[in-house]
Amino acid sequence: MKNTKEIKTILAVLYYLNQTGNKDQMITNVLEYAFNRIFSSNANLLLFACAGYTQEQAIPAIMQILEKETQYTQFIKLKEGKSE
Repeated sequence: MKNTKEIKTILAVLYYLNQTGNKDQMITNVLEYAFNRIFSSNANLLLFACAGYTQEQAIPAIMQILEKETQYTQFIKLKEGKSE
């Protein structure tokens, strides 16, 4: 596997998006399982971070995290460039 260092950030963003949007319990369960099995941790702190925010309010912070911790922005730029 390459770029596995990004997995925790990506899973955290997915968890946050799920909690602040249309919460899907199955997605929550799978992500909590992943945190537990892969990182021997839980998502409790992420749950606190989500409290009181809508997905729209959270997007700027999420994008900042993705830009800092992953190559997501570059991926989207390449994807958009290829689709034009």
